[in-house]
Amino acid sequence: MLNFTTSEVGGVMIVSFEAVDEENMDWQFSRRDWLYKTIESREDGRFALDLTDIGYLASSEIGFLVTLKRRVDRRKGRLVLYGATPYVLDIFRTMNIQKFLDMVESRGAALAKLKA
Repeated sequence: MLNFTTSEVGGVMIVSFEAVDEENMDWQFSRRDWLYKTIESREDGRFALDLTDIGYLASSEIGFLVTLKRRVDRRKGRLVLYGATPYVLDIFRTMNIQKFLDMVESRGAALAKLKA
């Protein structure tokens, strides 16, 4: 399961993910719905996803990231992922979605790429 916190830097919403052992699926779905609604209602469509604390992604979590990307794209925003471990990058390469996702190494690089 993925948990996340949000913050804002220079108009960019940063979503920091962390892996948790959470059994309360209702909580996870309500958090995901909140993030979807936030993406769709924010005036500034720039988002950075921090994967620094993620060592593994299940297929449902990858689907969640792809859905976030599609929702941001649909409203003509920009989404950049950063901090992915070599193992997570390998998962993205294996699934051939690294071309679909805009990824950089660090938070600074993500903010620079999203600079207004």
